[in-house]
Amino acid sequence: MSTPAKPRTFGPVFAFSDGADTTRYAYDETSTPTQCPPDGTPVDTMLASLANCIVKSLIWAAKDQGVPLGAFSVRVTGIKATDLPSRLGSVEIVIKADLGADSALAQRCVKVAKSVCTVSNTLNCPITLTHE
Repeated sequence: MSTPAKPRTFGPVFAFSDGADTTRYAYDETSTPTQCPPDGTPVDTMLASLANCIVKSLIWAAKDQGVPLGAFSVRVTGIKATDLPSRLGSVEIVIKADLGADSALAQRCVKVAKSVCTVSNTLNCPITLTHE
């Protein structure tokens, strides 16, 4: 007989970008970000990798779409599946960035960033990406 997994949330893990080359990490928006990704659990490390991949992908997408990009953050939260085997059932990603006044262009940048993110494309669970 299999026992269902207990509901659990991992993260959130935050990645903060200066809009160029520097990415820093934290477990919340108010902590001082560091260069080292969170490593509380292997899942936290995976979420930090996903956050960094979205950071790099958004920088590339904004440049490709001609959108100026300043400092921004990415929040990634993993929700454990309730059935076996043990794994993430879903991942939620929130980008907080000023992508300009053109909301269609901003959404295009987010969509392109998601489509080129190798880490999110590798995960075998639904991934929700939103922009605030």
